Amino acid sequence: MSYLILGVGLLITFFMMLSKSIFYRYCDEINFKITKRLSKMLKLANIAPVIVLFIIYILTITYLKTKLNIRLSHAWFVMSFWICDDIFFYIIAAMARIKKLVIVIPFLGMIISTCIAIYLTPLYHYEGIFQNTNIIIPNFFGFIMLITAYFVNHTLLKKIAKK
Repeated sequence: MSYLILGVGLLITFFMMLSKSIFYRYCDEINFKITKRLSKMLKLANIAPVIVLFIIYILTITYLKTKLNIRLSHAWFVMSFWICDDIFFYIIAAMARIKKLVIVIPFLGMIISTCIAIYLTPLYHYEGIFQNTNIIIPNFFGFIMLITAYFVNHTLLKKIAKK
């Protein structure tokens, strides 16, 4: 099951890169009044991972005091799915007026990312899935997803600023 979740993480990464290219292909047909309002959401997605990890770290040290490595790994991995979900939502909202079939790809990415994030949000689900796996492996996959999300986020914000 752990390898399935990690494979879905790579699939989400692939969908995000594909969705970025779809956004670029149809950027002339996009209503940029909506995207300028929604760009605040993308700017928040740049800052949110640092804030979330800092809060989880402080809570684990002061209040929870157990399983520091697992809690931080859990926060890192699940947060990467939520950030990807945020970017997929932005692309779907920006491309809502386009009546093309290609909008299915970001929609599938958003649905899959949301379902995995909701399923993995309880810590006991995360521990159950990755109990026989070295904790570095999900951290590495979460890192790949976050780097891809930051890259897509940066390129989308740069494209909006040009328009």
